[in-house]
Amino acid sequence: MNFNSIIDFSSITGQKEIVGRLKSSIKQNEVRHAYIFSGPKGIGKKTVAKAFAYMLLCSRPGEDGGCGKCLSCRLFTGNTNPDFYIIESRGTSIAVDDIRNMQNDIAVKPLYSNRKVYLIVDGEKMTVQAQNCLLKTLEEPPAYGVIILTTSNYNALLDTVCSRCTKYAFVKNTNEEVRQVLESKICKSGDELDFIIQYADGIIGTALDLALSDEFIPLREKTVDILLRLATEGQEKFFEICGFYMENKDSIDKVLDIMLLTYRDLVVSLAGGKENMLINSDKKNKIISMAEKFTLEKLLKNIEIVEFTRRSIKQNANFQLAIETMIIRLQED
Repeated sequence: MNFNSIIDFSSITGQKEIVGRLKSSIKQNEVRHAYIFSGPKGIGKKTVAKAFAYMLLCSRPGEDGGCGKCLSCRLFTGNTNPDFYIIESRGTSIAVDDIRNMQNDIAVKPLYSNRKVYLIVDGEKMTVQAQNCLLKTLEEPPAYGVIILTTSNYNALLDTVCSRCTKYAFVKNTNEEVRQVLESKICKSGDELDFIIQYADGIIGTALDLALSDEFIPLREKTVDILLRLATEGQEKFFEICGFYMENKDSIDKVLDIMLLTYRDLVVSLAGGKENMLINSDKKNKIISMAEKFTLEKLLKNIEIVEFTRRSIKQNANFQLAIETMIIRLQED
């Protein structure tokens, strides 16, 4: 299923204020020469950017996008419009040569539209040299050029780059907006979907990836089971439990997230919160039963331990040592 085919503003859920301002800028002929779309990974920055480009390049745009009939639109929907240029990282960075190639292209007038649109995906991956090179175009852009940078790390961009762009900060979607997208795209509902919506925390891209994954729900089941075993079994199962984390090293972020959400539910249950407040609502009986094995102080301590472990791993601590230390501390009285 290709969600990248969505290019019309009417197909976009959420980000109503940003979408409204972008559409208004086209209608009122107030399009800027450079934009930064900033927000968490998976929030929809690239999708909105492509919808904006589609409308910008159309010779007679409608209310929500291109007409779909002019040559520019037909080429755009076929991913062959030479007036739309995407720059993405090759490996871990966007190099200065990538920006120079863009500059060579922007010097040539558009072929099928009144504009040329350049989308730099994950702009924070530009090297310092690439960003400084981009400045030349941002300072003296051709009248027909529009540059859009997407970023999930706005602070990684040079101040000189940011100051020459119009910034749009993308906000997290509501749970209902995430549900609307999931039910329309994958036709799935139920308790598992409820958990995915809560886990995604307003990020539609994350929710779609998880809902389409064959691995996430089984991983969640195993993680919750391991967390229960940590609370009930002694040190004799230490190496078996360690094995679970080692086997799922590549998914450790998801494992730790699930642990934190489960500990959060245990806190809610122990504090007398209502069942509809639980993120793991389909496991409410197990959560309520498990909560009796903890004190509130221990649960809050365990949350700190898991968060400390995540930070240690991100700072390149020895993975096995970090996990073994976490397990020992979680099993302490």
